[in-house]
Amino acid sequence: MAEPAPTTSAAAHDPADAHAQNAPRRLCIVGRNQLQNRLLEAYLRQHLPDLQILEHREQWAPPATPDEAPPSLVLWDCFALPAADLWIKLVLGGAPDPSHTNLALFNVISDPAGEFEAQAIERNVRGVFYLTDLPTLLAKGIAGILGGELWYSRRITSRMLRDPQRFRARDEAREAMLTTREKEILIAIAAGGANQEIAEEFRISLHTVKTHLYNIYKKIDVRNRLEATLWVARYL
Repeated sequence: MAEPAPTTSAAAHDPADAHAQNAPRRLCIVGRNQLQNRLLEAYLRQHLPDLQILEHREQWAPPATPDEAPPSLVLWDCFALPAADLWIKLVLGGAPDPSHTNLALFNVISDPAGEFEAQAIERNVRGVFYLTDLPTLLAKGIAGILGGELWYSRRITSRMLRDPQRFRARDEAREAMLTTREKEILIAIAAGGANQEIAEEFRISLHTVKTHLYNIYKKIDVRNRLEATLWVARYL
């Protein structure tokens, strides 16, 4: 990837996601290359020592019982999967539903046009790591996702969110409830702005940013930055 992938800010900074700080951090790597998986597991254990559970599997298996919690993140190996066929192959390969299980993809072939990232966001995938990404970037991105962030290129994500042809459906009633400043802040967080960055950009306090986020989430009926980003993608 030509540029490091900026992210949205950690959900722990959001009022609706404060509980995420205390949740167990569990990562599951899924891929057929067991040597790669073991090396990646060893690397992440060294660089993310606070992971409570880190495991690797050749195939994904959902929790055996309803009471068993899914991993905090499933990292799915997409090596040798063409982008055009990837979504079908993920379903046929038994990948978890990203609407119910946090899913990130790695070893993805880079898509300069950004279409793949747009499709991933539409499908609730938490982040994309490319075949050319360094291990340090992978570790940083995983830590960010486990902290409540999305992991996508800000440049491509911003362009996708502002494409009026991609999402034609609009929630006009809820959009009308938002003030001009709230719309500006909502677009800023969807484009990857951290709370502190937004405070500096709009010359307001960090407390005011958090208050705006609380009001925005309540008005558009979302719980966190991921859902807010998806709402922006679909309705603004």
